[in-house]
Amino acid sequence: MSRANPPMYGYVRALPGLSDQDIDRLRGDIAAFARREGFAPPHVFTEHTWTRVTAWEALVTACRWTRTRNVVVPSWPHLNTQRSLSTTAQQTLQDAIRGHVWFASAVIRTGEAP
Repeated sequence: MSRANPPMYGYVRALPGLSDQDIDRLRGDIAAFARREGFAPPHVFTEHTWTRVTAWEALVTACRWTRTRNVVVPSWPHLNTQRSLSTTAQQTLQDAIRGHVWFASAVIRTGEAP
């Protein structure tokens, strides 16, 4: 009997300039990352209004409720568009879920907002 892949959630912030197609592609990137790294296919929380934190709060609640300790985001700007604040947000999330935040891609692709 094989063990189930560990759970993971995803988080995408609809940054200015990202189309619905871009968001769908990023969700696909998150799923591919999870598969490649041996995690179960993730539910992806999407912050549709980039200045809000509704999906962020739902993500933290879900992680705590299910004891999921891994979250993947497409790249650091999805945590905050300022690099230093993104690092702070990463640490805050890791502390809140007592786990790890992964980045599906450390490189911002052409056409993706910072």
